Amino acid sequence: MKIDRVALIVYLILCVVAIFANFYELYGLKLVSKSLLIPVLFFYYLGNVSRVDVIACFYFIFNFIGDSIGVFELEDEVIYLIIPFFFCNISLIFIMLKKLERPKMSFINVLAILIISIFLSYLWWSIVDVFSYREDDLQYEVGIYGASLFLISFLASYIIINRMNLANLFLLFCVLCILMSDVFYVVYNFQAKIAIFDTIHFSTQIFSYLLFVKYMINREVVSNV
Repeated sequence: MKIDRVALIVYLILCVVAIFANFYELYGLKLVSKSLLIPVLFFYYLGNVSRVDVIACFYFIFNFIGDSIGVFELEDEVIYLIIPFFFCNISLIFIMLKKLERPKMSFINVLAILIISIFLSYLWWSIVDVFSYREDDLQYEVGIYGASLFLISFLASYIIINRMNLANLFLLFCVLCILMSDVFYVVYNFQAKIAIFDTIHFSTQIFSYLLFVKYMINREVVSNV
């Protein structure tokens, strides 16, 4: 069995273990399993591409830093988490811009992008408004982070509307997982402490990593065709 196949299987096993540990608050098991997710997935990425994307490496690094901070469950951890995950979003934006194609203008495409923009704007404002009660500057930091989240969602939507293929589909699902993870993180930590919300946040976050790698692998295949 190839090393990349082994890495994928190990990653999926670690995902199950990490979700289980997170749900039952098994701190030690969660620390070990989650900290191994990105290194193992990186081996899977290396085994399936002919050329390593430097920006993708930064994406892995910033996610690893964010995960490492999140595992310790610090008080007011959102203050520390915003920075690495903001740079994750910026890395993803640059990755998407590298392969951005000229728009195929049609009424349906323009209407779809307009609807998506309105929905994302509303979602961005709803998240920022949650922090309006705080006396510190966190609302502005969340606003800037939310703007980066809006942009990756908009770009992924534009790309899939402009050209439907497997790589872009993985990208869309990756961004949807990132969006869901962040929304449910806010809901769980600042609205309602319901365990299922935390599980959705945690699960979508770690599966977004695999979807990102699938996008990068399939994007290279499309480029070589």
